[in-house]
Amino acid sequence: MANFSSGGFFEDVERDLGTIQNNIRTINSLQTSILSSTSNYQESQTSAQRDALVAQTRKLVLGVRDRLKNIATENARWPPTDPNSQPRRQRYAFLSEKFSRILDEYRTLEGGYMKQQKERMARQYKVVNPNATHAEIDNYVANASNQPIFQQALVQTGAARDALNEVRKRHDDIKQIESTITELAQLFEEMQVLVEQQDAVVMDIEQHVEGTVGKIDNAQQQLDKAQASALSARKKKWLCLLILILIIAVIVIVLLIYFKPWNKS
Repeated sequence: MANFSSGGFFEDVERDLGTIQNNIRTINSLQTSILSSTSNYQESQTSAQRDALVAQTRKLVLGVRDRLKNIATENARWPPTDPNSQPRRQRYAFLSEKFSRILDEYRTLEGGYMKQQKERMARQYKVVNPNATHAEIDNYVANASNQPIFQQALVQTGAARDALNEVRKRHDDIKQIESTITELAQLFEEMQVLVEQQDAVVMDIEQHVEGTVGKIDNAQQQLDKAQASALSARKKKWLCLLILILIIAVIVIVLLIYFKPWNKS
């Protein structure tokens, strides 16, 4: 296996996460321009820029998701005893959490933009039907494509004609935004599952390591006991040898005294 610090997926993920964050900031700026635009041409140009950047960001997001999945799979096969195993998992956890935060930030941004677009649709509805209730407006915003009110009003006022064009654009934008938000929510949940699975793997490894350490400690204790027993046995052996030597020395001295010439005389 290649060393985790030698480049590859980790660096690719970090680079793309930075690009995604920059794109999100730019998307936010473009959406602000769209909402404040007073020119249809300018709004169309800005909307096209936003749509292109959203598509690019979606591609990057899916790419990061796939790379993190590959890293998680590789981490699961990485030997726990390898010194790079724990750093790999820590770096994966950091990048996964960062990715989840970015997804949540992006989803919040799109949710706010969709809310503002719906408010603009509601204002256009009021142009045609000033006496509309909140319930009627909410129903229209939720089902704009099925509502005939603007078609009926087209023959009456130019304001209704402009309102119809505005609502059509807003409704298409809202459908795209809803699709983006749904996908981001799914990706966020998917990343949470991946992180939880990786945490479970890490816990298993830690328990395995703890069990191994416990076995090593127990083995060391047994070895210490064996060494102590061996030392004690050696001490006893030397003590017995010393006693034996003393006994022999006493016997020799006694014999020498007993068999001295003066004892015979």
